[in-house]
Amino acid sequence: MIQWEHREQREQAICSNILSNNSSNNLFENSENISIQRPCYQSHNEWFILNGEKMKPGVYLHGRHLKDGKLCDIDEWICSPLIVTAITSSPNQNHFGRLLKFQDSHGMWHEWAMPMYLLKGNGDELRGELLNQGVIFNPKRRNDIINYLMSHYSDQKIIAVDHIGWYEDTFVLPNQLIGSTKVVFQSETVIESEFQRKGTLVGWQQEIAKFCEDNIPLMLSVAAALSGTLLKHLDRQQGAGLHWLGDSSSGKSTAVEIAASVWGAPEFIRSWSATANGLEGIAASRNDTCLILDEIDEASPHEIGKIVYMLVNGQGKQRAGKIGYARKIQRWRLITLSTGERSISSLLKEIGKRPNAGQLVRLLSIPSSFEHGIFSELHGFESGRALADHLKCMRLKHYGHLGSAFIEKLRHEKRAISNIFDLILQDITPRIATNLEKRAASTFSLIALAGELAIEYNLLPWHAGSVINAATIAFQRWQSLIGSGQTEDNQILQSISDFIAKYGDSRFSHTHEHQDRAIHNRAGWYKDTPQGRTYMFFPIALTEAGNGFERSRIVEALKRANWITETDHARMTKKVRTNAGLKNLYHITLIDE
Repeated sequence: MIQWEHREQREQAICSNILSNNSSNNLFENSENISIQRPCYQSHNEWFILNGEKMKPGVYLHGRHLKDGKLCDIDEWICSPLIVTAITSSPNQNHFGRLLKFQDSHGMWHEWAMPMYLLKGNGDELRGELLNQGVIFNPKRRNDIINYLMSHYSDQKIIAVDHIGWYEDTFVLPNQLIGSTKVVFQSETVIESEFQRKGTLVGWQQEIAKFCEDNIPLMLSVAAALSGTLLKHLDRQQGAGLHWLGDSSSGKSTAVEIAASVWGAPEFIRSWSATANGLEGIAASRNDTCLILDEIDEASPHEIGKIVYMLVNGQGKQRAGKIGYARKIQRWRLITLSTGERSISSLLKEIGKRPNAGQLVRLLSIPSSFEHGIFSELHGFESGRALADHLKCMRLKHYGHLGSAFIEKLRHEKRAISNIFDLILQDITPRIATNLEKRAASTFSLIALAGELAIEYNLLPWHAGSVINAATIAFQRWQSLIGSGQTEDNQILQSISDFIAKYGDSRFSHTHEHQDRAIHNRAGWYKDTPQGRTYMFFPIALTEAGNGFERSRIVEALKRANWITETDHARMTKKVRTNAGLKNLYHITLIDE
């Protein structure tokens, strides 16, 4: 094979070879000199003849200069083919840009909505990105790339958005537009999108989806991956999440790998081993879809609580710009899927933090162990391992089709999605005791809604109602894991009980006990009643025993549990005479119901 020292020598040789060919395919056999309105920049997509000379494709500066007192034409090659096809701007008529079409070094064409601010300064950022994408240019004329783009105008105008997800009735992905609105995704780099496709939807349905039916973690993971697209239709600004809890090698990672195949390549899955700041950009790049984080045990326990709140609340930190003005906050709506051997509660307790109900209900921990690891139905495979190996193999051959197919069907949905959601919510949870259970039930209903719609659209080869049934079982498992009743109530009662167990003899004394022993840092007194021992707390001691909850919230939980056994009229305390005088104290008896 001939190795050409310079690209230009190779191109000229190819052109010469073509010209020497007398066949009817000769590129220049019927070519004529093109006409140029000088001076100008012009992009030529093919080889062409100008003034009898063969010219390679690319952007040229066609100008004139004086030579020996005469105006002579000059034709300077600037870079490989690069075309401005449209002017872009945000819906608010700012953040202007240019939609570029360019050819890489292999002759492949690409599109990129380029923000105009990349043309500031000497333009190195722009040239660097073009070089990274395979565009080549003449180093001696590199500044002409900026001049060319600044001078080029297009009559076509397109709306540019800086986030993926819904814009009106169109769904924007970095490499795909699903809808009718003229809109494009604009970013400062050509994103190597993880929303990729391989294989076919039919292949995915036959080799992956059909083996998910009757396997609850797989069904709900697939449905959860689709459910982020419904948040807009239900006017929900906050997302939610599922955390599959199970032993190592139980197969829980298989569930989220199948969920990732709904949208793209295996790289769609990210690791928990990231800071909250690092996950902001990733979450924004998954807007209206699904964020998948594997192995929560790799995360810093000090970061987990903050990350959970941030992901579900849908916005990052407020930061200052270079001159003091606030930067734009990154925002998103999404469903989070997570895996781990431990729950959020156990990870936070490891560092001495109390997991609060808000964290627990934002990312719902669900035990993922069934008869065969994560599988209940093996569909003819000899073991859970064999089925998992098959799914892992097939997810490398077919991915990225279901998500876009679901969106296309959803765009033409005429029914009120919220009404269907309400019916599913009633079906999953006919009796809900607490507000926390209502929030959890809402998440399971959202996921069930996405799965049932996909079945109705003939995108998932499962029986109608099967996802609702799976969501109901998962909801019951979540309830069993956290215990019945108000989660925060349970935490408060446990804290009070632990405080009494730890300090009952050292910081309390009997109301009639003589002062023959010193009580350091007294928390109160106690007395024995037919119901058991009643501990009488100072208000400040009760707050201490509540382990971080407000006193009013502690009293509410104690009252609901019937642990406050004596009060004065219209008060939650009772005045009692002690050896230290009259005191207003909370009378608490630990009652087992």
